[in-house]
Amino acid sequence: MAPRYDPTTERWIPTSAQDEPSAGYGLFGTLLRQGPKPAIIRLFNPNEYEQGVYKFMANEGMDRMEAQGNFDAYLDNPNDWAYQYLQEQKNGVPKKDYVNGNMDSKSLVLTGTWSVLLVGLIVRGVFCYNTGENFYAFLIH
Repeated sequence: MAPRYDPTTERWIPTSAQDEPSAGYGLFGTLLRQGPKPAIIRLFNPNEYEQGVYKFMANEGMDRMEAQGNFDAYLDNPNDWAYQYLQEQKNGVPKKDYVNGNMDSKSLVLTGTWSVLLVGLIVRGVFCYNTGENFYAFLIH
């Protein structure tokens, strides 16, 4: 059953356990599927994030996971998501699977590798900034 809109509170309300946040994936799932932008939005604005997912569920007839995947993709890049959605609706293009996207082992290894390298560079930059050491000093020794 889809969430319902309560006009007195102007909020979407889940009507079953399948609509609740626990039926979907967590913050780490959002980060892995669509990257940091929707994860940060979800982290700092959780109520509005949930309202967006509920609205997708109610208006599009999606289950929790599909609505969450679509909303994460929308938050990451609204224009590309809208283009893909219109192609699916008007031209019969197969639906994009945002729930399982980027979740195959090759994508997860690539994401993990890039994350480790990026975090390493950031940590090195902060260390060098605080100590005054040359950023490239580790290459000289």
